[in-house]
Parts: sequence; structure tokens; C-alpha cells
Amino acid sequence: MPYYVGFNSLDHMSVVRTCTQASLGDGVISVLAFWSGAAIARSRGWIYTLPISSTVTYLASGVVVTIFMEWLATEIWDRWEYASIMPELPILGTGMLPMLQWLILPPLILWVARQQTLTSQPKAIYS
Repeated sequence: MPYYVGFNSLDHMSVVRTCTQASLGDGVISVLAFWSGAAIARSRGWIYTLPISSTVTYLASGVVVTIFMEWLATEIWDRWEYASIMPELPILGTGMLPMLQWLILPPLILWVARQQTLTSQPKAIYS
């Protein structure tokens, strides 16, 4: 929270509501990015092989949507404002923390989802 202005002055539930909305938005971005990767692979099963083209599409679409949503939130809707300690991308002005969040968490999400779906595959029963 120290990287954003104004959250100290809000009541607890307003902060929870804002953070929950942002988290839900991040989830939607992740799902849309997944389907972007699936569109490139022409299969939702791309997660099993993680082809470069789908993985790059997944990450790139998430980055583009994140940049756009941060711009809307900070410049158009005035939902939040970066504090002076928030490092920002040159020219774009997007905060580095939202960008790092997208560059670190989604590859981890892909890996975990892949591991979970591979291990939950039904095993053939031989008699």
C-alpha cells in the first residue's frame, strides 16, 4: 500500500473493496490471456506442452491489458494514484509493481495449473 496514494485515508472496507475488485480484474486478465494462448495453439490443451507461441501470447496479452487497465485506473477513472516511491515504466508511466506482478505470477500460475492437471489425469486401469 505504500506505493499508492490515498489508501491510508480510506476506511478498511473501502480498501478491501478496491483491492478485491483489482484482484478480480487480474483474474479476468489471466483467463483472457489463457484463451489468447489457446487461440494461437487452436487448443485449450496448450498448457500441457507450453508451446513458445502460446506462452508468449499469454504473457504479452496480459502485459498489454495490464498496461491499458493501469492507464485507465490512474489517468481516466482516477481509481488510484501511484506514490512517489512507485517506480514507473518510462514513456508509459505504468507502475513497475503491477508489471512485475504480471511477469512473475502468470508463469507460476501456468506451471502450477500444468502440474495440477497433469497429475489429475485419470490413470488407465489394466486388468
